[in-house]
Order: sequence, then C-alpha cells, then structure tokens
Amino acid sequence: MPEVIMPKMGDAMEEGTLLKWLKSEGDDVSEGDAIAEIETDKVTLELEAEDSGTLAQLIASEGDEVPVGGAIAFIAGEGEEVPERGGESGASGGAEAEAGGDEGGGAQATATETDTGTDQEESGDGGGAQAEAPSGNGAGGNGQFRASPIVRRLARENELDLSKIDGSGPAGRIVERDVKAAMERDDAKADGGAAQADGQADGQADGQADVAAPEQPTAGQAQMQGFQPARLPEPTEAEGTQLVEPTRMMKVIGERMTEAKQHVPHFYATVEVDMNNAMALRKQLNAQLEGEGIKLSVNDFVMKAAAVALRNHPNLNAIYTTRGVELHSKVDMAMAVALDQGLITPVIRDAGSKGLAQISRESKDLATRAREGGLKPEEYQGGTITVSNMGMFGIDSFTAIINPPQAAIIAVSSIVQRPTFDENGEVVPASMMKLTLSADHRIANGRDGAIYMAEVKKVLENPVMLMV
Repeated sequence: MPEVIMPKMGDAMEEGTLLKWLKSEGDDVSEGDAIAEIETDKVTLELEAEDSGTLAQLIASEGDEVPVGGAIAFIAGEGEEVPERGGESGASGGAEAEAGGDEGGGAQATATETDTGTDQEESGDGGGAQAEAPSGNGAGGNGQFRASPIVRRLARENELDLSKIDGSGPAGRIVERDVKAAMERDDAKADGGAAQADGQADGQADGQADVAAPEQPTAGQAQMQGFQPARLPEPTEAEGTQLVEPTRMMKVIGERMTEAKQHVPHFYATVEVDMNNAMALRKQLNAQLEGEGIKLSVNDFVMKAAAVALRNHPNLNAIYTTRGVELHSKVDMAMAVALDQGLITPVIRDAGSKGLAQISRESKDLATRAREGGLKPEEYQGGTITVSNMGMFGIDSFTAIINPPQAAIIAVSSIVQRPTFDENGEVVPASMMKLTLSADHRIANGRDGAIYMAEVKKVLENPVMLMV
C-alpha cells in the first residue's frame, strides 16, 4: 500500500507543516490529484497523489509538523487493507502505535512483528496472538474499533459512539465520511461512557506521541556548538496586544540568520556609484525593447555588473563546505524576493553569460512565481552569491546577512539625486547609489572585498562593459 510522505523540498529541509487536507479519509483519489497543502521553510504548495486508489487513512492532522520522509497518509488500491503502524510514523507515531493496539488491529501487528522477531507489541491491550475478522462497523473481536486518531477526535468532538457507526473503509474501517454521515443522520450519539473512554484513549495516544517524538533541534541549531539563544520574555498580554504565531518560514529564516551571524565572520565594504551613464543606457534599451514587453530594472544592471566583476574574483563566487572552499566558475545569482511572511532567493543560473534582457525576463518570472508559491526546489537552491535590493523602499544604505554557505551578498540601496563635481570641477547633478558587500572573512579578506566592489562600481559607471 503506497504511503503519502512529506517530501523533501530543499537541501536544508528537515520537516514540513501539513496545513490543510484537500481530500477526506475514504475519498477516491487519482494519480496527480491535490490531496493536501503543505508548508516548508521556503514555499506553500499542494501535495499531489502519486498513486490512484482510496485515501484509506490520514495519519497527520492539520497543523502537524512532519519530518521529511514521514508518512502522512495511506492510499489503498483495490483489495488492500490499511497496515497497522508501529511506534514510528510521520506526525503522530505514538498515537498511531496506541491506536494499533487499541483498535483490534494490535493482534495483527503482534503476529506480524513476532514473525519478524519483534515482540514489542505483545504487552499491548490484550490483543493476543490471533487476529479476528473485523465486524461491519469496524470493530474487532475485542469490541474495539478500526479508526484513525483523526476520526476518533471527530467522533468525540461531536459526541458520537463509534460502535453505532458502520465503517465503509478497507476491512470495515471507520473513515471520516462515515462519521460525517452519522453526524447528518444524528443516530450515533454517545451515552457519555463511550465518548469518555474514547477521549481517554485518544488523550493517551496524544501523550504517547509527545513522549515518542520529542522535539529535536534543527541541523542549524545542532551545528551551533554551544550557542545558547537568548531567553525570550513571556508575552505581556497587555491590552491592545496581539499574539501572532511565527510561520515555519519565519522560524527557519530566523534560525538560519542567527546561525549566520554567530558563525560566519562578516566584513563589509561600501561603494557609492554614479548611475548617470547606467540610467541613460537603461532608458535607451527600454525604448528599443518596449515592443518585446521587456523593461530593464536597475536591479538587472546590478546583478549583471556583479556577475561580470566576479570573473576576476572567484573567491567571492564560492561556497564554504565541510572539506574546504569550493570555487565556482559560473555565477548562479540568487536574488532576494520579499514575501508577506519572509523572503526567498530564487536563482538565475550562469548570470555572467546572459544578457540584460534575458536576466530581466528570468528575474521577473522567478519573482512572480516566488510570490505565488510556484517555484520548484531547484529554482531557489544552489546560488553562489546573492543580491538584495531595498532601493524601491527609499533605503539609502543597509547591510545584509550572508546566506550560508555562500561567501557574499550585495545590498543595493536607492538612487539619490544630488550635486557632485565633474572632472572640470563644475557642480553637476548625479544619480548616486550605494552598494554594500557583506563577505565571509574565512574565504576572502578586506582587500579582496574592496577590489571587487571597486570593479563593480567601474562596470556600472561604464555600462558598455556589461555588453562585453
């Protein structure tokens, strides 16, 4: 029986959040159907079924954080039964283990595990060594019921007695649609005792899940050898305050940026660029490209200039690895795109070999799909240097945090009109823009950063070099 698992959507991804089920337990699904919405540290996306069949069991609940590779559901083909799950599962391993022993399926689990030399479940709820055929309402020979923790909770919340509900799932399992049908008929109300017993069983399952799956530190936290985060204050709950739970993206960004500032020795180098010539060229090119629907941005010029200048500075087009500094010949330019709940850095591959028009097309497409949550993992992984632009917000200067394992990031500020002196000592208007490099001092030194930024400045002030 195929498992639906939490996919790995990025190199650093360790777990994802199941935001919403788009299908209910017991629904028929076809290969390619969207069955759930999941959130990773980078994107929110729909999870598609890889097989056709019946969505026989939902293992994870909405809001659960599930490790990569952990099962969140089962899709059953014709004639297949839902397997009993042991102590390790996607989101609620302890709950599922308890449910297996409690629902009359524990006998089957015991027999299977004894065959493989494991007797862990033999001390369960009296399941015994013999499995009995389930009855029509999902009850095993011991009068307990085949239903997932999600179905049990739904029944308990609506004060329904599972013994009064006929199961339509595989092997008579009670699925979500059966409970919803009973809610509409209003003919399966619990007498109090059954609901209380089921509530206690489900509560024990939740407790066991907590014990079986303690919260583990992320890879980033584990690498922060000895780093102790600052103690956070308790909410004041003062009048007029609102408590907002950080999203997974916000949490992961916070962890990665904290790790970067703690463990990457940053140094900074700022240059001020006269953008008069670049702006004049941009105006000319945009007039010529208007018919193609292309409009070059200032950021396109900066990314191209940064890539051109890197030809002579490979140590800044590098990543810091476990075995040393890996120098890259191609510039895979990551660009920071702000989202409502964080940011993401889609990558323009081999930016140094592409013209301004191609960079413009790709950057706009990537930014649009980033905001819509439509990027593929390979489109936001593997950058070798990043450009972060806050000029559109009127920011005249800022420094950015390096995006590990990259060696550098360039902060782009706004263009400011102000008087300057020309070569004849005359006062003339100029369009000035500050660029600030943040670089990893383990990979490059201050001199490297200064020479590189001087070259970026030279290219932008003589934009014909962008065409070479």
